Amino acid sequence: MQNLRSGLANVGKCFGLHVYKPLSTERKEQSRPTGRFRRFIWDPRLIIAQIAAMQSIYYLTLGLLTAMFLAMAGYHPHLRYIFDWQSVHFRSRDYQITMFTHILNSLFGALSLWYIVQRAKQCLDYTCTLHVFHFIACWIYTGYFPTSVTWWLIQIVCIVLMVVVGEYLCFRTAIKDIPLLGSRADV
Repeated sequence: MQNLRSGLANVGKCFGLHVYKPLSTERKEQSRPTGRFRRFIWDPRLIIAQIAAMQSIYYLTLGLLTAMFLAMAGYHPHLRYIFDWQSVHFRSRDYQITMFTHILNSLFGALSLWYIVQRAKQCLDYTCTLHVFHFIACWIYTGYFPTSVTWWLIQIVCIVLMVVVGEYLCFRTAIKDIPLLGSRADV
């Protein structure tokens, strides 16, 4: 059995698959209760890959949504609608569309959390990390610290919406029944 596990681990390494690995199952490890359902080794490469995937999907969907809705309203899409914190306010129609696309994009972010992170306990962490990087990108793009109250409120609404919907989806997946193959489930 041990040879089979090590063989499968080597196959996974060949294809570049590197996921959480269970800790040793020796007798002394099993005798100590940890109070946790799962025990995993911390894998920084997986965490960095998940953050990069979340950030990429966030900007891809935000860019597509912004371009699509602005084009339908007759405006020319531009990067400032994504990265300029001054373009998030109620004054004109294109800026209202920008606010709407940010909020709509948080739903796509929740789907990304459900697909990539798959853990309800980590939804807040990944969402806040994503928005901190977005904050830094906006600051670098404009050269000024974001001072718009509307921009901050939209970011908070997006964070809350993304976390709540992402946690809901992850919880729904976690509480699904586990099918047992070969069992007499229909009895």
